[in-house]
Amino acid sequence: MDRLQFKSAVWKYYTQPTPGKAVCNTCNEGVSMGATTGKNKNTSNLWSHLRIHHPELYETAQKKRESESHQDDATSSQPTIEDMFQKQRKWTNSDDRSKLTDKLVLEMIVTDNQPFSVVSDVGFKRLMAAAEPRYALKSDKYYRTEKLQEVHHKIVDKIKALIQPENAGYFLSFTTDCWSGVTESLMSLTCHFINTEWKRKQVILNTRAMNGSHTGEYLKETFLNMLEDWKISKDRVALVLRDSGANIVKGMRLAELPDLSCTAHTLQLVVNDGLASQRAVTDVTAMLKKCATHFHHSILAKQRLRVIQRELGLPEHNIIQAVPTRWNSTLHMLQRMLEQKRALTIYCGEHGGFAGPNAHQWDLVSNLIETLLPIEEVTLQVSHSNSSASCIMPCLTVLKMLLQDDEGPSTKGIRMLRQAMRESLDKRFSKVEDTKTVVLACLLDPCYKSHAFSSATTLSKAKGWLKEEEDANDGNAHKRQRREHTSFRSRVDEMFSSLLAHHTGDLLASSCVEDELHLYLKEPVIDRRKGDPLQWWRQNDGHFKLLAKQARKFLCAPSSSVPSERVFSEVSAIYESKRSRLTGEHAEQLCFLHHNLVLLNWDY
Repeated sequence: MDRLQFKSAVWKYYTQPTPGKAVCNTCNEGVSMGATTGKNKNTSNLWSHLRIHHPELYETAQKKRESESHQDDATSSQPTIEDMFQKQRKWTNSDDRSKLTDKLVLEMIVTDNQPFSVVSDVGFKRLMAAAEPRYALKSDKYYRTEKLQEVHHKIVDKIKALIQPENAGYFLSFTTDCWSGVTESLMSLTCHFINTEWKRKQVILNTRAMNGSHTGEYLKETFLNMLEDWKISKDRVALVLRDSGANIVKGMRLAELPDLSCTAHTLQLVVNDGLASQRAVTDVTAMLKKCATHFHHSILAKQRLRVIQRELGLPEHNIIQAVPTRWNSTLHMLQRMLEQKRALTIYCGEHGGFAGPNAHQWDLVSNLIETLLPIEEVTLQVSHSNSSASCIMPCLTVLKMLLQDDEGPSTKGIRMLRQAMRESLDKRFSKVEDTKTVVLACLLDPCYKSHAFSSATTLSKAKGWLKEEEDANDGNAHKRQRREHTSFRSRVDEMFSSLLAHHTGDLLASSCVEDELHLYLKEPVIDRRKGDPLQWWRQNDGHFKLLAKQARKFLCAPSSSVPSERVFSEVSAIYESKRSRLTGEHAEQLCFLHHNLVLLNWDY
């Protein structure tokens, strides 16, 4: 079929059995095309036949013909000189497209911890020129000063709205930590709350640059100033999680804020006490640390070890070094050493460089791993980003059970180590059942309730604390809110609710916190792995209205100050070699934006 058939819409209604003559598909009549070949061949007769004999088909074909004609015109139209200039002309700084790209560049720098000087790099300039030649890339000073300030102000306003009582509830919990670098010292502040949808939320409020001596008085003033900057009153503070440093402990006492030592830090001390109690353990760990140092400081040693690993069919893993600030890194070192036991023995015999453990010491390493593994599992649960203060008492109870368990390694040294850990655990957490926040958080978590309490005395104290909390609420904010917002109509509704409560079986209209607690404790606990305590409360807050208010307050606190430590893991990336001149103010803004932009999904 020739080119003419492909171009004309009329050929939908004809076939061409012989050159120069078409046959109508509708009436089978033959129609001449004027010629068999050449320029005299056309479709005029075909269109005339449709118009005369098949007018409906003619109208349809004509519409299709016009549509194809418009498409051809659009395709074949040539850009004007003005269009060509527009594609090359740079956007002005006031152009919305330029402003959007400015914002995206700044967000990239903040999110990926890039130095501002990246906008001056040749590779980045080439990328932007290819991606959008009309965008005029600004200097690094523009993004560091004007754009950073603009975005920072917007995110601050967004976070302020998030932590307002109507969204976050009245009570907030916090974590804080201090970090010192080469040029700056910073103090972090993270805020934790449960929103109206019963979802746990965390925002980074500050990484405040500090000057002078970090005394308790100075840390108190810095902390309270950070709260003041966010217009957070002291009575909204449910709990502050901090480390056990003497200066921060004193600072929180001077600030008269409810505070608690980081559970993960205290467990670190407990495990260290146990490890240090046995000379044989300290000797073997010191020996393996020297072994790890040997491989970390020598490329040749790593290469030789790799050859031995291949010959033995062992995993080609690197040797792990223990870190003093994380006890489980010692466990990971022991596990890796035991995995590579044969390779290390051969290496030591062929190349030397360190003294390898003997058979008895390797047995000790194996027993240590078996002892420390369940303790690590508990520690990880306490340090998890979704853990609340409610898991502290259950985890401590489980740890005590683990350390008393007779099923583990039974060698004398390991027994003495477990005993030392148990004694340290009892000593360092001796006041945990006298800590209101921890006890009530555990009680109000439907995964645990009162099952982790060591005696009925703790439950009695918890009931008294709940009554005190409810009385305080009635005497303060609850009464003020009722005076300010309750109308005559709502008072009438309350009276009707009270009148009908008995007949409708609605216990809640007249119940007190003791009644609710009694019914709540009768409910079965939920699975701690599959169940979600906050969603349980979302489904049941109508049944336990008074307890739900307390649950939202006490379950918002994390179990450790790890969230603040995670902030500083990013600070080290911000203060890298290409940012040696970065000021404390800019570092604070970058750290703030780095975390909160992701939290807000870059929507502000």
